[in-house]
Amino acid sequence: MENSKKHWVEELFSPRFTAEDFLHESIEPKLLISEKLAIERASKLEAIYRAALCEFQEKENRKKRELLSKMIVQESSVQDQAVPAQLATCEPCKKADNDSTAAAKSSVHCIWNEKELNLLRSEMDKKHSEGAHSSLQLAAYKLHTSELKAKQKETERELEALKMALAASKRANECKNVLIHQLKKEGEKKGADLQALRKDTHQKCDTVQDLTTRLSKAREEINHLQLQNSDLKQELNSIQQQHQLKIIIASEKAKLKYEAQMKKMQRELETLKEERLVESHQRAQDVAELDLLRRLYIHEK
Repeated sequence: MENSKKHWVEELFSPRFTAEDFLHESIEPKLLISEKLAIERASKLEAIYRAALCEFQEKENRKKRELLSKMIVQESSVQDQAVPAQLATCEPCKKADNDSTAAAKSSVHCIWNEKELNLLRSEMDKKHSEGAHSSLQLAAYKLHTSELKAKQKETERELEALKMALAASKRANECKNVLIHQLKKEGEKKGADLQALRKDTHQKCDTVQDLTTRLSKAREEINHLQLQNSDLKQELNSIQQQHQLKIIIASEKAKLKYEAQMKKMQRELETLKEERLVESHQRAQDVAELDLLRRLYIHEK
């Protein structure tokens, strides 16, 4: 009865877990060999790509750092070269100033004096150093920006992977919900079947109890009949013994009677034999006498 009501899916794919195990996620479904190989291949390729990407990013960062360090070294060397150049330019300027002062004395006075020229040179050096510092900061910011972009790309890839994983988990949850709904239907069906089976079992228990009562009564009747049968057997044995005794007595009586009759018949036969002998003797004597009479009669004639 259970096999006839069994669902075809359960017959084709026999379950290796219960709904409770599925809800609590206490088991993991076994993967096929092809799925395991595909997962291992994908994980190996992912590890190779990630290692190549990390190596490429490290090389790019190393190149950028080396380039930045070279730029910093060049900038420092340019500044170091700018100081003696400025000093060299200052000496001609001083000479020019001296010449200009001399010429000024002679002709027209110069627009810039020595103090203003020194102030102008210091401002130019300051602006030049600020520009170099700003260019270094800009290069550092560009490097940091590239690193942030790389991290952003990595984060976007991870976010995409998380989205894919979330979509996969949503699909898995939908499949689980469908399976749970199916399991609920199967559980309700099994519950109804179980209720019907319990009812049938209760009826069968009542039937078995009734049959047990009848069987006990039949056993009692059988025991009573067996006792009666044993009594009848004993009575039959006694009757048979009595009958055999009667037969033996009757046979003995008949035997004795037969023997008595036989003796009587033998006595009668003996008597008849004696009488016959007497008769035959008498007849012979009569014949002899008749023969004698006949002879006498013949002789007298």
